Amino acid sequence: MDFAGIFDKNFFSFAGMLGGAPGGGLLPLGGASLAAASGQPHAGENYALLASGACADDVEKAARFFAERGAEFVTPWLPQTPHSIARTLEERGIERRRIYTSMYLPVEAERGHGSPEVAAVTAEDAARWGEAAWYAFGGEAGEAAKAYVPFGEYLANHPKNRAFALEEQGRYVSTALIHETDEAYGLYYFATVPERRRQGLAAKLMDGVTAALPEKKPLVLLATEAGLPFYINYGFKIIDKVPVYSACDDI
Repeated sequence: MDFAGIFDKNFFSFAGMLGGAPGGGLLPLGGASLAAASGQPHAGENYALLASGACADDVEKAARFFAERGAEFVTPWLPQTPHSIARTLEERGIERRRIYTSMYLPVEAERGHGSPEVAAVTAEDAARWGEAAWYAFGGEAGEAAKAYVPFGEYLANHPKNRAFALEEQGRYVSTALIHETDEAYGLYYFATVPERRRQGLAAKLMDGVTAALPEKKPLVLLATEAGLPFYINYGFKIIDKVPVYSACDDI
């Protein structure tokens, strides 16, 4: 099975979905390449995905697209990203900041048996899920947190997505988002609020999420350096290393 291709299709679909968020936008580039603005200013939620056939002009168009929105962005260097555009990225100060890892959980892998604390988020709880996702990724209270809630609602309510949360005493402390394509489930926004990390909540949430997936499809994701050991221990397999480029170091 071509897991690299399956991951790419899910990731491109996910980015396209982000472009429909409130205040977001989508810019088709050469070939299958695209720039997807989520409506959020944070680099890690805006993507320039440069596929086979992308050229220097596509980099310039993507950079202008995000600059007009006052947003930073990231460019994951996928296996299909042409090496010919490396110099254009460097000239714009778009440099390698991290090395992430694309991964998959095989369909034959043991899945979780569910947990009563893990909830499939309904439309009426979508705003609460969005707020929890903000704090789970280290966001602070204030106007930025309030502005993030409509974006979280969009993610949780999108027809290709399923939002999950682990609840404790009426509060969501861990979040997860599944983005479904024909061949795979993609895992995104998987995080726990800082004060409850390293206490087994991630495994409990993952058990609940995998138990809730109805079809036998691989689960794919892009792991950060910090998250990689957890995913390996859970049973995920490595597809490829993915350098992540950005003009911003806070990704």
